[in-house]
Amino acid sequence: MRFFQSVLKEIPASEIIEHCYPLHHKEITLEERMGNGKCPDCDCDSWILLPKESSAVTQGGKDYCECMNCGYTTHL
Repeated sequence: MRFFQSVLKEIPASEIIEHCYPLHHKEITLEERMGNGKCPDCDCDSWILLPKESSAVTQGGKDYCECMNCGYTTHL
């Protein structure tokens, strides 16, 4: 059995697309991906990027994020 501790590190919204898509960051914008950036379920605007090793990211092939308030998940 193995356990891993995640550590939250804030990434400025102005840098998030480049952080997730370093080779294609000039082709897309955060607004195209997430509109106003608020969770459609609870209106929160704080998100946790899921680890690159998570099943959502490895199976979905995209970066995913989760609402810090309600757990709603979406891709960037």
